[in-house]
Amino acid sequence: MSVYTPITRRQLNDFFDDYPLGDVVSFEGIADGIDNTNYRVTTSHGDFVLTLFESLRDEELNHVISLLSHLGANLLPCPIPQPDRQNRVLRQLNNKPVAVFQCLSGTAVNLPSIAQCQAVGEHLARLHVCTKNVQLPLTNTNDLSACKAVFNSIRAHLPVVDVELINDELNYQARHSWSSLPGGVIHGDLFKDNVLFTGDQLSGMLDFYSACNGPWLLDIAITVNDWCCDNSVINTEKMATLLTAYKAFRPLQTKEQQLWPMVLRAAALRFWLSRLQHQIYPRAGTITQQKDPQVFRRILQQHRQLQEVPKPVSTNANTFTLRKLA
Repeated sequence: MSVYTPITRRQLNDFFDDYPLGDVVSFEGIADGIDNTNYRVTTSHGDFVLTLFESLRDEELNHVISLLSHLGANLLPCPIPQPDRQNRVLRQLNNKPVAVFQCLSGTAVNLPSIAQCQAVGEHLARLHVCTKNVQLPLTNTNDLSACKAVFNSIRAHLPVVDVELINDELNYQARHSWSSLPGGVIHGDLFKDNVLFTGDQLSGMLDFYSACNGPWLLDIAITVNDWCCDNSVINTEKMATLLTAYKAFRPLQTKEQQLWPMVLRAAALRFWLSRLQHQIYPRAGTITQQKDPQVFRRILQQHRQLQEVPKPVSTNANTFTLRKLA
């Protein structure tokens, strides 16, 4: 993640003295992402990630730490927090909550293969299934009302054509209800830079700090919009592969299939707006990464266009028909 809170070598040495993780050899800021401050720290015992949480409070983080422990117990590859010598997992550094995680193997991919999309669909379904009985006291804060609030805060900075498009999409979304969709714990941000691979083997799922209770279909749509779009163009083969892998672990209900096109659009709108907000009101940081809002504008337009033209019913039961909703 971008580095908003700088630390010194002396601070790091003093901090790691409280852990049975060896002496600090080197460290560097990690530039991926936009929410927290992350450093890769190499010690005499191995590689670790030090995360300073820029906005989450201790009470929120306790739930995330608990979730990570639950996922690890269910053999999902995710970062497990490392306790210090007093068995503390969350501590303070530069007046921010902080935790240390063992560094997972593998690297993120920019252009995923079909096999990697399949692995992501399978692991997302496994996450949803194994957390059916887990309740996070955190609800999805990126709903329609939140999108409207973000839009109102930035609309004065947008060209007229974008204002009209966003207004039209918000009106469309307001005509559809999510209340009947099944849900539970969702990752909420399973983008390519939050998943590690060794070859085609998924070796790590990262950044659970957007995890909350929400519709599982939204989590699938967020994932598909990033993993199954090559250079902002929807790749239908990758989408079908990811969905087939997901449904092998958790079949979708009829209502989910009916609302799938709408939720794809909602997920694209949500990230278009958030990226516009970060672009218009950037946060100061030593290392920052601005992600292009136009990517999700283009994805949203494609989803809208696919719904405008009636499509013949597919004979492949493993794909969804992107049709116009009544």
